[in-house]
Amino acid sequence: MELFLAQLVSGLSTGGIYALLVLGMNLITLVRNVVHHGFSHTCIFTMAVGWLVYNKTGMPWLAFLAMFAAGVLVTVLSEPLFRPLSKRGADLETIVLAMGIGIILSELIVNFFNSGQVLSFNDEMKIFTTKFQVGAITVSVASIVALVACVVIAIIISTYLFKSSEGRAMRAMAQNLRVAKMLGVPFGKTGVLGFLIAGLLAACIGVICIMCLGYCNAEMGDSFATKAVILMLFAGQGDIKGGILSSILMGVVEAMALAYLPGRWAEAIFYGFMMVIIIIKPNGLFARKAKN
Repeated sequence: MELFLAQLVSGLSTGGIYALLVLGMNLITLVRNVVHHGFSHTCIFTMAVGWLVYNKTGMPWLAFLAMFAAGVLVTVLSEPLFRPLSKRGADLETIVLAMGIGIILSELIVNFFNSGQVLSFNDEMKIFTTKFQVGAITVSVASIVALVACVVIAIIISTYLFKSSEGRAMRAMAQNLRVAKMLGVPFGKTGVLGFLIAGLLAACIGVICIMCLGYCNAEMGDSFATKAVILMLFAGQGDIKGGILSSILMGVVEAMALAYLPGRWAEAIFYGFMMVIIIIKPNGLFARKAKN
């Protein structure tokens, strides 16, 4: 029972990270109809920037500030690149561009941060290092804090998208761009705002990953990107609530598979379950709900 509870907390924390990744990608999808494969790489890049600034200054608050600056800078500067492609409806070209951004960020990490080696964060950057016992199982406070942070951030951004005028403008653009323009929704301004929020979210994900994992490397961007894209397709592209629910569900499934099944069955179950759902419902598990 203790193992189950520990894995449940771990799975919920992992699912929370997946949910924020999918949320950020869905946010960009709303304003530019782009599956931004490079968004996950942006999250890892912010972690690398935080690692570098902390090692140069020894000040964690400055490192976290640099992470948010890096996240916003990378995402906002990429928006003008996607804008003309989005206007033309060049879906294939946007995918190539997004993947190219991810590759560039990964190469920057490999060549300019710790000679491409794993970047390890010390306790000051991890913030919450306390652990407590639940029977024979050790539970990390960082996992619980990360779970709460993921829930709070997801609620704030979801509320913004569904309750604020700017959020409704973003969703209107996703539903019908031409009608949204006719109704006066500013294409450029709304897009930049969406990318800016996604940049802040990328830094938040970076901070949470530092707390939970304590390290990063360039390869993590590819791993996160693959899972986030699959989860988007699983829930239905652009479906905010479905993406969050699907991510949390799969985080728990993955954690339980790691605990109770041998070898790399966790990966097999994750991708196998996704594949079956996508084949059965190619528009996404929550597609019908999203249309309503």
